[in-house]
Amino acid sequence: MEPNIYNRWNGSTYSDELAAAFHTPKNAAFLIGFMKFSSNVTLGFIIILLAFSPFLWWYLRLNGKAISNNAGPKNGKKPEQVPYLFPLIGNVISYLMDAAGLAESITQRFGASTVVRVRMFRKDVYVVSGAEYLNAVWKSTKELTSTNGINIALSNMFGTPKNDMKFFEADDSGITHDPFPHTSTRPQDRVFYLMHKATVDSLAGSHLVTSAQSYQTALAKQIEDLPISDDWVEFPDLFNFLRPIISCATIEAMCGSYFVTQYPKFTEYFWQFNADVPKLLQGWPKWLVPGAWVARDRCIETMKKWRKTSSDDNFNGNAMIPQRWGYFSEMKGLSEHGVACSDLGILWGMNSNSMPATFWLFWQMIRDPQLLSKALEEVRGCIDTISSAGKSTFDVPKLCNQPLLQSSYAETLRLYVAVYIIRKPEHGDAQIRDYVIPKGKMILMSSRMAHMDMQNWDLGSGDEQHPVEEFWAERFLTKEKVWDGKVVGSDGRRSNADSRFSLNGYSGAWIPFGGGIHQCPGRHWVKLQMILSFAMMCTSFEIELTDRAKHPEQDLRKYGLGALQPKNVTPFRIRRKRD
Repeated sequence: MEPNIYNRWNGSTYSDELAAAFHTPKNAAFLIGFMKFSSNVTLGFIIILLAFSPFLWWYLRLNGKAISNNAGPKNGKKPEQVPYLFPLIGNVISYLMDAAGLAESITQRFGASTVVRVRMFRKDVYVVSGAEYLNAVWKSTKELTSTNGINIALSNMFGTPKNDMKFFEADDSGITHDPFPHTSTRPQDRVFYLMHKATVDSLAGSHLVTSAQSYQTALAKQIEDLPISDDWVEFPDLFNFLRPIISCATIEAMCGSYFVTQYPKFTEYFWQFNADVPKLLQGWPKWLVPGAWVARDRCIETMKKWRKTSSDDNFNGNAMIPQRWGYFSEMKGLSEHGVACSDLGILWGMNSNSMPATFWLFWQMIRDPQLLSKALEEVRGCIDTISSAGKSTFDVPKLCNQPLLQSSYAETLRLYVAVYIIRKPEHGDAQIRDYVIPKGKMILMSSRMAHMDMQNWDLGSGDEQHPVEEFWAERFLTKEKVWDGKVVGSDGRRSNADSRFSLNGYSGAWIPFGGGIHQCPGRHWVKLQMILSFAMMCTSFEIELTDRAKHPEQDLRKYGLGALQPKNVTPFRIRRKRD
C-alpha cells in the first residue's frame, strides 16, 4: 500500500528509497536530515509569520499609504505617516536603536524637503526638513515656542525635581521681551525669557569682549601649566588631551577662579555625567545607569554649595551667573535644588558641544599642512600684544572675523553637529507652507538632515568637487569684487585671499544653533571659543598627527544633542614652539 505523503516524508520506506538513490548511507542521511531541518524551519517560519501578520499588515498598510500620498500633491491637511511595525510603540524602537538611520530613511522615502509624522508611542512628532520648510518655521517663531525641549532637558538630563518642573512648565509667556497675550505668568516668573536675557546680556554684542578676555586669560594659564617642552612628546589621543585644557578654561571663565580652586573634582564629575547624558534624556532609571545618576548628583551638589558660598568678595566669573541668581531669587516656586539643576544646564551647554566641535576644528586643520599654514597666517595678523615672556594676546573681534577661520568654523559645525531643534505651537495650529500642524504637537528639525542635503550646498566646480560628506574649509568663502568692479573667479568660491566669509543663501540650510528668534543665545560664545582655542594652542605648540590618513569616526550615541564626539582615538605628538 502506497504510504501517504506524511509517511513518505518521515517514514523508513522513503528513507530507503533515498539511500538507494544516493548509493551511500552518508549522502542519504545528509539529505534526509536537511529535509527534516528544512521542514521544521519552514513550520517555525509559518508560525512566526502568523504571529506577526497583524503587525506586518499594519506596516504594509502604512507603507502603501505613504507611497501613495507621496506620489500625489501635498494637500496641506495632514503630513504623511512614517511607517512602523508595532502599533502601540510606533517608531520608538527605530529611534532608540538608530536615530541617524531613521532620519536617513525618512529622507530616502519622502525626500529631503517635506513634513512627516513620526509615531512615538501614542503621540506624533512632526519632522520638518528642507530649507523652504525650515524658513517657514523660523518666520513663525512668534507663534511657536522652544520651551518644550528645554523642559525635557531640565527634567530628564539635569534631574530637576517634579515640583520645580511645575514652575517651569507653568511659564507660558514665551522667551521674547513681550509676553504672549493672555499669559498669567508674573513678570518676575518669566523664567525662560529671563534666562535667555541673562545669556544674551553677557555672551553677545559688546559684552562678549569681556567674556573673551576672561576665557583668553584662563586658557593662557592652562597652556602655561602644561608640562611640555620644546622636545617632541607623543600622546595617545588628541580629544582627551584637549578636553581638560579647554573645559577647565571654560569653567573658570564662567564660574571664576574661586570655583576651580574650591571644587577641583567638578570637571571629572562633569564628564562622567556627560558620558551618559543620552540615556538620562531617554529616561533610563537609576538602577540601570547608576554611575550617570551619581555623577549628576555630585555636579548638582557642587552647584548648590557654590551658590551658598559665593559672594561679591570671591566671585570673579561671568556676569551672567549672578544675573541669573538675581532673577531666580525673585521667583516663587523654584527651589535651591532647581536652581542648581539649571546652573548645571548652563555649564553643560558651554562645554559639551563646544569642546567636541573644537576638537574637530583642530583635527581638520593639523591634518592638512596647507590649510594650517593659511589659517596661521590669519592668526598671526590678529596678535594684539606680545609680552616680555613671549606670550601673545589676541584682538579677539578681529580674530573671529577672519574669512578662512570663520569658514572653517562654520564647516566644522555643518559636518559634525547633529542636533534636534524642537518647537511647539502653543496657541493655535501652525501653518508651515502647505502643511498644517495641530496645536500642542511637537515639531522636530534635524540639523544633520539639513547639513547633508546636497541641494543646499556649494559642491565645488570642475575638477574640484567637494561633496557634503567631505570637510571643505572654503565652502563658506565668497570672492570679493576687485577695485575695477569685476568679480574674481567664475565659480565665486576659492581661497581666503580676496575672499569674505558669508552665510548668505544658507538660511534654513546651516542650522547648528537653530533659527529665528529662538536661536541658541550662546552661539557667539561657541564661535569665539573654537577659534580662540585653536589660535592660542597653535601659536604656542607645534602639533602633528601620527597618522594623517586615519579618519576618526563620529560617535552617534549623542545624535540629536549637538556636536558629536570622535569614536576612535587620534594619536599625535606635540612640542612647545621655540621663541
